Amino acid sequence: MTQGIVDKRNAKRKISHFPIRYRVLGKEDAPAMTAMSVDLSSKSVAFEIQELFQLGTRVEAELMVPSLPHTVKIKGKVNRIEETARKRYLHSILFEEIKKDDQAAIEKYVQLIDIDSILRLAIKRKASSLHMVSGQPPIFRIEGEIFHLDILPISAEDLKRMVLSMINEKQRALFNERLELDFSYFIPEGTRFRVNMFLDRGSLSAVFRIINNRIRTFTELGLPGIADDITKRRKGLIVVTGPVDSGKSTTLAAMIDKINHDRESVVISIEDPIEYVHKNVRSIIHQREVGTDTLSFANALRHVLRQDADVILVGEMRDLESISKTITAAETGQLVMATLHTPDTVECINRIIDVYPAAQQEQVRVQLASCIECIIGQHLIPRRDGTGRVLATEVLVATPAIRNLIRTKQSEQIPAYLEAGGEYGMHTMDSSLIKLVQDGIIDREIAVGYAKNKERFQYL
Repeated sequence: MTQGIVDKRNAKRKISHFPIRYRVLGKEDAPAMTAMSVDLSSKSVAFEIQELFQLGTRVEAELMVPSLPHTVKIKGKVNRIEETARKRYLHSILFEEIKKDDQAAIEKYVQLIDIDSILRLAIKRKASSLHMVSGQPPIFRIEGEIFHLDILPISAEDLKRMVLSMINEKQRALFNERLELDFSYFIPEGTRFRVNMFLDRGSLSAVFRIINNRIRTFTELGLPGIADDITKRRKGLIVVTGPVDSGKSTTLAAMIDKINHDRESVVISIEDPIEYVHKNVRSIIHQREVGTDTLSFANALRHVLRQDADVILVGEMRDLESISKTITAAETGQLVMATLHTPDTVECINRIIDVYPAAQQEQVRVQLASCIECIIGQHLIPRRDGTGRVLATEVLVATPAIRNLIRTKQSEQIPAYLEAGGEYGMHTMDSSLIKLVQDGIIDREIAVGYAKNKERFQYL
């Protein structure tokens, strides 16, 4: 899909630096000269040269505007002259003759090429993410759907300039070393973004995830009742799992906010990057960002036990070392909350165990069975009325039976226990989807795409 974003009533100027080939009209022997542009609008272009023209001098020029597949030919007259500090002269050429398509293309190029303007538009359109790819226009994800914005494709040079302007020298060095980087960014209005920059066929790309400033309540998010119960626990491991863009970080933020308002605790979060910013209410909350405040998740977890933490939040268990350190922390008597990218609760257990070498997996089963308290799996499903997405969940509570299944390598039996474990607050993802269909919140056809046992949905 495409969406228009240019406000054509508000012509803007853009600082520019591209070649211009120009010639003074009315002089038979006037040679063609080359200069570099200084700024550009849909109505004029300015460049700096040593020669001084007179106001009203007519000029023809070819503009090599980035992102346009061809040179733009214009004719116009000098309408502004300024002397620069280097004893050179800036001349502005007001367009008199230019193709309408070229003028419209320049207008699109000028209007919304700076990153903050694009991010503000993403907020206005209620996008959940923004994708910036060289050679393409900005792309929004809105309610799970992809929208290509109706502006010119952004050149690799412009995209590199925009994204690199958002990071400091230390982050640039880290990106050059690793070829990818996670960081947080905020615009003056206060909205925060989680950014990942990476290389795509040798060119820079970036994905911006928009973070809602306000931390929502369990009820607003649609979390199951068990969420309130598990935040009262004082030890063990709670994992929120699901695919990308399923609201895992939002769920954890709501849990930390609940603890912050309900009890006096020392909370230490380790995130990459920090998303929701918490202010101390009843608890003391230390938020540490990987790459800025600590070297890695594993490094922070190695020292967190010396920091008097009651609650530890691990933004993501992403490798063997961070998973191992998270389980160790949960075994020592703290309440540890973490996220993992898996499709459901059973796969979450399998992923944690399978990341270890085979020789260690038996011991890890025993460790996990003893410290796990709850796993919440979640997906965000489009509403049938088109007003957004709704949360569908799966809940595993570590009852003695569940712990035994984990310990004895019988995780394939867990779904049956989830289905029958309603008295403990457990349910499967299919049960959550069925209820949403029966309540008229989501379409059956959409629900089937997320279901495991699709036959259960035939007669809804």
